[in-house]
Amino acid sequence: MFKSLFRTFVEQYTKNQQLKRELRAQRGEQERRWREEDRAVLRAALAANQVTLDQHNGTLRCAAGVSYLTLRCHEDTWTFLARTAFGVWEPGWTQSTRDPYDRVGPTATRVAHFTANPNLPPGRITKADGGMQDVQLSGHNLVHLLDALREAAASELAATGARARTLYDRLASFTAKLDATAPTGRTTGILWRIDDSLHSRYVSRPPGNGPGRTAAAPLLHKVASPTPTARRRHPDRNGSPTPVAQK
Repeated sequence: MFKSLFRTFVEQYTKNQQLKRELRAQRGEQERRWREEDRAVLRAALAANQVTLDQHNGTLRCAAGVSYLTLRCHEDTWTFLARTAFGVWEPGWTQSTRDPYDRVGPTATRVAHFTANPNLPPGRITKADGGMQDVQLSGHNLVHLLDALREAAASELAATGARARTLYDRLASFTAKLDATAPTGRTTGILWRIDDSLHSRYVSRPPGNGPGRTAAAPLLHKVASPTPTARRRHPDRNGSPTPVAQK
């Protein structure tokens, strides 16, 4: 009787162990298939984000001939662009040169971390409502941005690669419209927006702007470095001077 019970216990235990091994094997095989699928998706994403050398070279040759253009985008978009191309940037900066009060530009320490000179002195970046801003770029900076974005598009981080490729295409679409045979100086004064748009039926208009009216564009203003006198006249709660923006 005891031997029979023991033999039954051993057989059941053996079956249970075999079932566990089979379940682990099935789980391992499923996880392996999932990893293969993820790798395939990642490889496809990386391939989609790549910019061919021929395409890139043609884009750079067009960009190199630009005198300057004004780029309109959100400050977060510009921060991504600037960090990708120049190493460091903060959304609140309106110049790449050091501000003596460290209010609207980088400190001496942050200036030292630029991997390339952005060449954005005071007046090149103007702020608008809603975080939008205009950045006046030279052709040299445009080339540098395109080159950095192409490199970032090859990142294995899906979000970084997709974002870099999208912004690369936005800038490349500008260079694609350039005409090398046209008289020089035609890019001066161009305003190029790189944000996506929606169909008009998705856009809600503020009160007072009927179908036949057009909402006024937000006024851009320059954020200038405040004078020491203005700082002394307007102390904040912590006792440190507060800048006074000059329009």
